[in-house]
Amino acid sequence: MISYGKQSIDEPDVLAIVKQINSAFLTQGPTVHLFETNLAASCDVEFGVAFNSATSALHGACAALGVGPGDIVWTAAMSFVASANCAIYCGATVGFVDIEPNTGNISIEALKEKLHEASAVGLLPKVLIPVHFAGQPCDLKEVFGLAREFGVKIIEDASHALGATYAGDPVGNSKFSDITVFSFHPVKIITTGEGGMCVTNSAELSEKLTRFRGHGITRDASESGAAVDGPWSYDQIELGYNY
Repeated sequence: MISYGKQSIDEPDVLAIVKQINSAFLTQGPTVHLFETNLAASCDVEFGVAFNSATSALHGACAALGVGPGDIVWTAAMSFVASANCAIYCGATVGFVDIEPNTGNISIEALKEKLHEASAVGLLPKVLIPVHFAGQPCDLKEVFGLAREFGVKIIEDASHALGATYAGDPVGNSKFSDITVFSFHPVKIITTGEGGMCVTNSAELSEKLTRFRGHGITRDASESGAAVDGPWSYDQIELGYNY
């Protein structure tokens, strides 16, 4: 029997943690950036932005795509609550798309029917969040084609699917989505204790995600319009979170 949530921590893990505790950075710092870079590379995607949980990462992904009051976000009818709550955090309304009983993933036929019905009454979603249930990718190409036909953006909830492949490519490569979210909770493929990450090929979205997870703060003069006066100088240019 494989126990639910029984993480495996071995001696190299312990040594890596001790090394980090003894470094100058107990939180954040260069090790996080190395993790972002390596995970993004493993997904054949350009940018990775780490968060303190996948729930936070989903919230950041919705915010980066401009989800707000009056918007609608759809997700799969079977998932963890975070796949829906992330939209509610932004003030949006959530709708659910039925699943295929044999996979647990979003049903293409149900999605097609729901999109046509929503289009007819002017209630299309701004963002669709398909979930790769139990590590099995949904039919991303079909989902992407329908979403683009109706002008809908896509966030892949790949919390279960780190290391999975679709059509020969790693999940997270951004061919069929705007942002992909991974989880590093102890019940997932690898764990950081808690943690999540957004990956994307968009430099603009990466910048928005980075600001969102760090109080809306930037040290980039081109973003703030103000001169940077030394390493401790920064500007808060929008509302962000301690994520």
